[in-house]
Amino acid sequence: MAEYEPIEVRGIYRSSSHMPVWAVMQEAGLWDRVGIKLTSFVYIDGSAEAERLLLSGEIDFISGNHISTYTDFTKGRPIVHLTSPSNAVRDKLISREPMSHVSDLRGKRLGETSQIGADGGYSHTRGNHMLYVLKSGLQLSDVVWVDLAEKLSDEALESRIVSALQDGTIDAAMVTGGTTAYEQAGFHVLPMGELPMINGPTLTSTTPLLQRKDRLAERLVKAQLMGLQYAHIRPAECERILKRLSEGSSRTYRMDSLTKLARKPYPAIEAVANAWELACMTTPSTRDTTPLTLWDLHYLRTLDDAGFVEEFCKSAAEPQAVGA
Repeated sequence: MAEYEPIEVRGIYRSSSHMPVWAVMQEAGLWDRVGIKLTSFVYIDGSAEAERLLLSGEIDFISGNHISTYTDFTKGRPIVHLTSPSNAVRDKLISREPMSHVSDLRGKRLGETSQIGADGGYSHTRGNHMLYVLKSGLQLSDVVWVDLAEKLSDEALESRIVSALQDGTIDAAMVTGGTTAYEQAGFHVLPMGELPMINGPTLTSTTPLLQRKDRLAERLVKAQLMGLQYAHIRPAECERILKRLSEGSSRTYRMDSLTKLARKPYPAIEAVANAWELACMTTPSTRDTTPLTLWDLHYLRTLDDAGFVEEFCKSAAEPQAVGA
């Protein structure tokens, strides 16, 4: 691997669901291989605060932020996305009465998070649900949107949805992840299929920040590439890492949280287009850009062309390679 002088890097993540790949990168010593000392990596709830920290130079990268970044760019802020390991969501529709299609929501009350939070941040999850509705053939006005919580991260959201369904405040809700609590409460679950969408641990930074530290973009992309391979070449080690991560968390992390991520994190074109469309719906001036405006994939492509992934997988498959 290339020789790197050590640099200190600070990051934030926007969702605890991003943590598996970052935990693997940390515990497997992959940051060390690219000369990065991760001095700070903390959770930030709101997209507006995350971007303030990034644009002020207080941090070097964000794991996440996928929609409001377009708004920032239209205001002259040099936001850039480097990778997209996750390019689709697969949400479910929970309802009091059986539904066979999302279009059955016509005239129904749908429990949701607020579209715009108190900090001005945009709810990506609410936006995804809006696209599910539109792609079903309905207009947004065909559904009654009922705000139950400001943010998806509200720990009481699941119980609020259950209560609102039980007392008739809402007829349905769209959820991400497990549905056990809803099924146990007697509600109906309809998988809504795959929606192409940029989400998950996307590497987001700014052009000035990437130029400030020696080969920062190359290092970040290279470290994430190594992390994305690990579940496939070192599954037993990853199982142990995820077990330790789960012990310190309110959620249980499983191997599919790693294996579902793209091993070569190129964004899918439909996913980029849908993320851009959500930005346009919030900030119409975004239409003056194109969906690919924020993406700089040449770091990833350069490593790909050089056979970096294949070389790393071959070397890391050997037990003595880790920490060498």
